[in-house]
Amino acid sequence: MVIPAEAQYPSRSVCQAVHRIILIRGLPLRSRHTQPLQLIFTLFILAGPSAQDTHVDHAGDMELTFYGAVLHLRGDTVARQPHVSSRTGDVLIWNGEIFDGIFVDHHQNDGKVLMDRLDAISDKGSSQQAHAGLFLQIMATIEGPYAFVYYHASCFSDDLFWTGLPCELLPLEEVPADGIYSLSLNLAGDNTIARYPWLASSAVESQHVLTGPPLYMQLPFGRVNDSVPTDSQLSEPFPEDAKFDLAHPGIVPPITEDMKQGISDMIRVLGDSVKRRVQDIPRTGLPHEARVGILFSGGLDCLCLAALADRFLPEGEAIDLLNVGFENPRSVKAKAAEDALNLKRLKKQNARSSGANQGAINQSNIVDGSSITSGPNSQSSSTFNVPDRITGYESLAELRRIAPGRHWNFVEINVPFEEATAHRAEILERIAPLETVMDLSIAMAFWFASRGIGYLKNNHGELVPYTSQAKVLLSGLGADEQLGGYSRHKEQFKTASWKGLIESLQLDVDRISTRNLGRDDRIISDHGKEARYPFLCTNVVQFLSSLRVDLKVDLRYPRGVGEKILLRHVARQLGFRHASSHWKRAVQFGARTAKMTEGGRTEVGQQIVDRSAE
Repeated sequence: MVIPAEAQYPSRSVCQAVHRIILIRGLPLRSRHTQPLQLIFTLFILAGPSAQDTHVDHAGDMELTFYGAVLHLRGDTVARQPHVSSRTGDVLIWNGEIFDGIFVDHHQNDGKVLMDRLDAISDKGSSQQAHAGLFLQIMATIEGPYAFVYYHASCFSDDLFWTGLPCELLPLEEVPADGIYSLSLNLAGDNTIARYPWLASSAVESQHVLTGPPLYMQLPFGRVNDSVPTDSQLSEPFPEDAKFDLAHPGIVPPITEDMKQGISDMIRVLGDSVKRRVQDIPRTGLPHEARVGILFSGGLDCLCLAALADRFLPEGEAIDLLNVGFENPRSVKAKAAEDALNLKRLKKQNARSSGANQGAINQSNIVDGSSITSGPNSQSSSTFNVPDRITGYESLAELRRIAPGRHWNFVEINVPFEEATAHRAEILERIAPLETVMDLSIAMAFWFASRGIGYLKNNHGELVPYTSQAKVLLSGLGADEQLGGYSRHKEQFKTASWKGLIESLQLDVDRISTRNLGRDDRIISDHGKEARYPFLCTNVVQFLSSLRVDLKVDLRYPRGVGEKILLRHVARQLGFRHASSHWKRAVQFGARTAKMTEGGRTEVGQQIVDRSAE
């Protein structure tokens, strides 16, 4: 039997793809995976291009083959996988990052450090359950995203532990980030899989463990603070005659003492999260070349991450800002119709005036749609002048103002319709089992952005080809879910006030792993890159969950003020005046991947993708 095993989910609702587990041969389970084995190897080598290795072991009459593909991001040298203990024969395939909880020196590889910890307890405990408890204690201390396979060969019953490993019980489904699973391989004919869950503190209190370590892991953060703010705690609302829009960013809500403390704490906690995720990345290029990239729409979340990353990377080192725009036939057609209408109006104006020459100049500008000279590298710049491109350049100007010593590589990633269509089936493969129109639209934007092939503007304003070599990409995922950035939060507040808003925030935190993380991880890792999510650091989630709701989001205020109010204050504190008022815009609309067909107006985000054209 062959069971493909893609490392999809760590057990803290965060996902990354550093090392990929390809197969375990000989397990008493049945696989429904129909892809050719060579294709599976190809996919995982794309995600782990630094090194690939195989280890063969036996459990009774069964032969087990472990395969690991590694993307080198920790330690001075590439640590090949699987990790195998010379003392016990235990095997670890590690797909993740240890940012805290277990000390890892910047010269060390975290997978090796973890293997040493597990090796030390391999023969401890008087029973299978006792060892499992010790194992869970170690895993629960880790701050960072992970998936793994751990084969405990040395005693008891040849236990196989894992998280993020699809199996027959969940065919073509993402294993939920709800715990660690195990299987005893020497129990003939018994396919029972045990689950050791993550439990909230309230659930832990009801557990009664008589002897030995508990067979569960306690979540390191609590539920969203459900305290409804009192009138005395709330900041003053805007006066009725106050005018707020993007042209008046100076009009901001009063900052209470509680909010002042929240801003300070947020900068400290989020800054520490960013620091841990950008420091100690091995350098493979020249000292000035970027090791870190940011998925950059110019919005509030990614802008704050960029400003904080600037604090913790060496001076003179570039940071790549990856900004993607698509040629969308529907948008191009609408723009052409708008230009034609403007041209018609202009001709009428010219017919009534004697300024024919001036009219000709204006006409040229309208037809081109841009002041940038058209050329082979611009690919008709107006085509890719999508909302996120406009916002991106506005935010770049603010970044250069507050951090003039940093070399910011604003990478214009321009995707023609034909190229997007050519990779559609490939991207659909990566996001499986997800298959909605919305998932495809989002995945397309991230797939091309993380590929990093685009253009930089030189000092003459000309676009020159550039390919980002940054292996670590920072993402703002988690900010909207925890800070009330979605329109659904506004609707909940309208219908059920603070209580409804709190429930909506809790729902988003609970389901973020199944809605976003597996999809985004598989897409980004397809280019040998690793996504890191500072807003989903354990300490950040713990801090935001503990905050009173109005200190995170106050929807009494208008759009561009109340949603993610804490982060807007943080942005102003970091020096961003204009960008602190940016509205939330979903990536599929900002990059124009939504409705990428001539008949796109009939598409609905939650409908299943039509594969008939493939």
